[in-house]
Amino acid sequence: MPTCQKQTICYNSDIIHYYYKNKAFTLAEVLITLGIIGIVAALTLPSVITKYQKKQTVAQLKVVYSILNQAVARSIVDNGELEYWDWVNVEAGSPRFTVFAEKYILPYINGVQKNSDYTMLWKRLDGIYDDYGSYKNTRVQYKLANGTLLSFYGIYYPAEDLGNRHKTCLSVFVDLNGYKKPNRAGRDVFLFTLFPYASDAGNNFMAGYYEHCSSGILHYRLTREQLLQDGYCATCNKNYSGMGYGCAALIQKDGWEIKDDYPW
Repeated sequence: MPTCQKQTICYNSDIIHYYYKNKAFTLAEVLITLGIIGIVAALTLPSVITKYQKKQTVAQLKVVYSILNQAVARSIVDNGELEYWDWVNVEAGSPRFTVFAEKYILPYINGVQKNSDYTMLWKRLDGIYDDYGSYKNTRVQYKLANGTLLSFYGIYYPAEDLGNRHKTCLSVFVDLNGYKKPNRAGRDVFLFTLFPYASDAGNNFMAGYYEHCSSGILHYRLTREQLLQDGYCATCNKNYSGMGYGCAALIQKDGWEIKDDYPW
């Protein structure tokens, strides 16, 4: 038999001799190692998945936010300054806010498809089906090219109602992944609102709505602590109470980031 150096392959009478410097692992050692790897993966994988989902949600939210505000900017070129649009026809409780959106916003977004399915689908932050923001027969849905669903809602206060004038608005419910679950405010459903008579809104869709349970303050004007506070209609806290309409405002206020105290 020829002499071979370790870690080389020698040939003799069609028999291959392997020489290894180190001893092979036993079956028990392999199983123990695999078990440890499995435990570590089980502990870390959910965190990794959640982190990815949060980043993906924020990225999609920013895209829709940009699309909406680019549409407003283009509409202003054709239809004049925001405050002079025909806001009386955005009155709540009628399909007029849909007509309003189809005149001033949707023509300035590429690839919009009008849907005809009015299934009640959305849930509030607390998990209850949302009678206010759900898909209803008066809430026509519009599908963007990226799969996002839009559904509009509007409300109008006359000029003489100075106390509520700032709450005149066109709101849009945004479902980032369409009909896919969870269809829940703060997770894949968010709210942006156009306030024509809010001087600090800058002719932009603003994150959130207005606090319609008590103060009437616009969500984007609330502090982070108020947005996280239990009991507000704007609430976006870990107790999952309330509607969760202020969650987009919280994400934006946190520098477009979903932080650890966000109700994920």
